[in-house]
Amino acid sequence: MALALAPLSISTRRKLTSILLSVTIFALLAGLTTLAIGRPVKFGIIHAIFVGTGVGFFEQFYVQSPRGRWLRSMHPVRAILFYTSIVLTLYIISFHLSHVVLWRFEDLAMAYRKLPIAIPLVILFSVIGIMVMRTVHFIGIETLFHLMLGTYHRPVIQKKVLLFLDINNSTDLAERLGMVRTQSLLGKFLFDVKTDHRLRRGYLPL
Repeated sequence: MALALAPLSISTRRKLTSILLSVTIFALLAGLTTLAIGRPVKFGIIHAIFVGTGVGFFEQFYVQSPRGRWLRSMHPVRAILFYTSIVLTLYIISFHLSHVVLWRFEDLAMAYRKLPIAIPLVILFSVIGIMVMRTVHFIGIETLFHLMLGTYHRPVIQKKVLLFLDINNSTDLAERLGMVRTQSLLGKFLFDVKTDHRLRRGYLPL
């Protein structure tokens, strides 16, 4: 009897999509940076693979996990600056790693002379990529895709299931905690609900 592959859950599909999106965005940005400073294509490929994969896994398994809550709750400008420093660190590591992999140590001196050009490009491209990822996580990749295609200008009838949740004694909690702490609590609540696999069997929490 042939073994049937188990269908991927909604949670798993979203994680894989998020990783693939992050890898694609930052692989392209790392490759473009390498080509912009006139380095050979093979260096660009290694930079793209290392930086893209590193950012993809950092985004999904740290930023979007409970451990990354402090980063998600940070002011957007500060969060982008911190995230950019992570990407820049990955690029510097891949910059040296590529010379080790290709065994091209004689090129290091010339490569170092181009770093003052490469670093501003990495920072610029990183800010763009991070803003794209934040937009995707805020509205969803499908929504962004349909917005770009203009789908919502041509509405269609779809069958959807909505799940409404309520926090017990939320009014009393809001009065005791205040507006700022209540907003933080709601953000944590929605994140925990979203990542709870028991509620991810075809339902989308609001």
